[in-house]
Amino acid sequence: MTTIELINAALATVSDPELHRPLPELGMVESVAVNGSVAELKILLTISGCPMKDRLTNDITAAVGAVEGVKEVRINFGVMTEEGRNKVKLL
Repeated sequence: MTTIELINAALATVSDPELHRPLPELGMVESVAVNGSVAELKILLTISGCPMKDRLTNDITAAVGAVEGVKEVRINFGVMTEEGRNKVKLL
């Protein structure tokens, strides 16, 4: 498996604290990139000012940081579109 595949597998073990579903399943992982030993992630929150942002940061950093070859995890948070939130409601 490539490092990106391993990171995606690690992200699949992280669940949203409120929705109790894996982040990729919820459409919260917009992008994953590797720059040397740095994992660069774009994660979409369901709402701006999400109260669970700190917990998500810790959970994502722990999961992705355990991937072999990853020395640093950088997370850029965005916010889901209305369409994205509507898809989450259907799950």
